[in-house]
Amino acid sequence: MCHIIIPAMLKQIIRWFRALLGRTGGVCLDLFKVMIPALIAVKILEVAGIFGPIADTIAPVMKLAGLPGEAGLAWVTGMLSNMYGGLTITAGMIHPLHLNTAQVTTLCCMLLVSHSLPVEITVAARAGVKPWFLIPFRLITGLIFGIILGQIFRITGALQSTPTVLWSAAEQGAGPIEWVLGTLRSMATIFIVILVVLGFMDILDKLGIMALLKRIFRPVFTPMGIGDEASSITVIGLVLGISYGGGMIIREANRGTIPSRQVLASVSFMSICHAVIEDTLLVGSLGVWAVAALPGRVVYSWIVMFLLLLVSRQLSDQTIMKLCNPPERSSSDRILL
Repeated sequence: MCHIIIPAMLKQIIRWFRALLGRTGGVCLDLFKVMIPALIAVKILEVAGIFGPIADTIAPVMKLAGLPGEAGLAWVTGMLSNMYGGLTITAGMIHPLHLNTAQVTTLCCMLLVSHSLPVEITVAARAGVKPWFLIPFRLITGLIFGIILGQIFRITGALQSTPTVLWSAAEQGAGPIEWVLGTLRSMATIFIVILVVLGFMDILDKLGIMALLKRIFRPVFTPMGIGDEASSITVIGLVLGISYGGGMIIREANRGTIPSRQVLASVSFMSICHAVIEDTLLVGSLGVWAVAALPGRVVYSWIVMFLLLLVSRQLSDQTIMKLCNPPERSSSDRILL
């Protein structure tokens, strides 16, 4: 009997793993079709030297957050490329500009909310959330977060010492070969992470833990307009990043399994608060105040989403469809929502 059961279990495991590989491939295909063109466009802008003039334009805005105008280059670089680019520029500015811990914390927290816009906005657009809403949403929320922190530090006089930096800025501008290899490594990493996440979610679902997690997070997500349909994906985005959670929500949103209002709430929240562990460790290496980077960012994002929910409740379904309208849904699905 034992000899019969074991081969049967192995066959089930193999079938499950093959199906898991197929689902992972589908999620990654949706995601990479979005990411690759956006990454190429960003690289072209970097080579063309577009970042500098844009940074000069927003220099007066940076002063609203208590930062020197030159800090705009770090924010623009992070917004148009990624967190690593923005943090590298920031690291190179700390000593020349004599930035204190409060200023580094403010700048890095602005980067936490507003970074990797070409890739992440494109991912969000594939889920149905319109770029014309999400781009100003992220820019404004990032700037307001910086202004709030800047005012808090100015009034309290806290964190005026020199930050403890764990690394120095590397040379900017990777060559084409290094860029291609780095992009391929990132794609391979994303595939592996999504494979593990989907497999782990399957196991948690079989054990009934996913249902428990949904109940635990319901009091937190409900005031933001995120229901059970989008809660598990939102948790993934919160912990791992919008590239992972976004790839999954693209698929679910296009299938029509998540209502438009929840897609809007989930993607909006993930866009300003995601990869909280990795990002907090990254900015922590530049001496950022951890309270602002993690609990401060989460609480700020929750308040923003609560206010967004209050506003969105006053909007008609037709208006919501203009903000968030997954492209694969049929007309009947749209009417029902």
